[in-house]
Amino acid sequence: MLLTSNVNVQSIGSGFKTLLLNWGFGETTAGFVVDFSSLFVVLLISVVIYQVAKFFINRVLKRMVDKSENKWDDHLYEQKVFTRLTLMLPLIILQVSLAPTISEYPHAVNILNVILKLLEVGIFLLVGVSFLNALYKIYGDYELASSKPIKGYIQIGKIILYIIVGIVAVSVLIGQSPLTLLAGLGAMSAVLMLIFKDSLLGFVAGIQLSNNKMLRIGDWITMPKYNTDGTVLDISLVTVKVRNFDNSVSCVPTYTLISDSFQNWRSMGDAGGRRLKRQVNIDMYTICFAGDELVTDLKNKGLYREVSIAETGSMTNLGLFRRYLYSFLKSNPLINQESTLMVRHLPAGDTGLPLEIYGFYSPPDWATAENTTAAIFEHIYAILPEFGLAVYQRPSGITIKPVL
Repeated sequence: MLLTSNVNVQSIGSGFKTLLLNWGFGETTAGFVVDFSSLFVVLLISVVIYQVAKFFINRVLKRMVDKSENKWDDHLYEQKVFTRLTLMLPLIILQVSLAPTISEYPHAVNILNVILKLLEVGIFLLVGVSFLNALYKIYGDYELASSKPIKGYIQIGKIILYIIVGIVAVSVLIGQSPLTLLAGLGAMSAVLMLIFKDSLLGFVAGIQLSNNKMLRIGDWITMPKYNTDGTVLDISLVTVKVRNFDNSVSCVPTYTLISDSFQNWRSMGDAGGRRLKRQVNIDMYTICFAGDELVTDLKNKGLYREVSIAETGSMTNLGLFRRYLYSFLKSNPLINQESTLMVRHLPAGDTGLPLEIYGFYSPPDWATAENTTAAIFEHIYAILPEFGLAVYQRPSGITIKPVL
């Protein structure tokens, strides 16, 4: 069967060559055209096979992927792993058919072989990069991706892939084994380390950050040295991208998160929410014992909180206010009732007696915490006169009146 097909091909080639000779072509030119025409036919066949494979991927395989409940095949298809892999088909067909088709032109065979091998190496690079991108997308579907990002490892994989492809491409061009080039790279290790210094430092830093759980996407970090104060958006091999509180974006070198200090506010949310620690200065001249008239007035207004019998005779208006404020905070649903909550005095000074609230919010959201804090202290300033207290304020031009 094979012998018959070879005879038919030779017969067609001889007939085509005779036709070219009759048209006035020379013997050498006619032979050249006949030989490379057969190569052109092989090229057309390989293109047709590629188009058939591409049609199968875009129609049949696409339907199979859509019907599948798994997500990994969707990412492989979206990153064009299968489409780029089919590019190998025409190259393999051409490489197998090259020598038998134009065996009389060894120099042309060598040149075309080199070109085909370089194209195969390039397609291998495209497929490898697409596969790594798909792997990153597949990993991103898991909850573990936020706490242990692998973008740095993916980038290292791409760099290794680029290096391997570069070595193979050079070995194809010079006709040497890739192992020979790898042996020569040992002497260039110092130069390579200098070129990839940031990548190597970032890779080591990424491993330490991930293993020690020091940083993950979504964390709020502060680095005054780099004017960075915001949420981590991306952790790559070389840089960490942070969206600051003013919506600007800072790119911090990854290795500086190991060499320099930074503040991570993640534990604030893990510990029970954003901290409330703010004070109001009470004018000490307004602090006095709570008389029956004040107690009765507070009871009528619903502001009185019960005290122990031992404290009844020595209760002050500030003490009653502390109990009222503590009860007010306990009734606030945005205050974390399971964490520490207290209303305490700080050492008195020339600006009055500081009365501090210390506690934690349930939602760690910054805007909610600030709005709640503002509402609490607005209430404090408004309710203080009901207890006979006043906020300390330095005298100004409005409060100082001349003596007439």
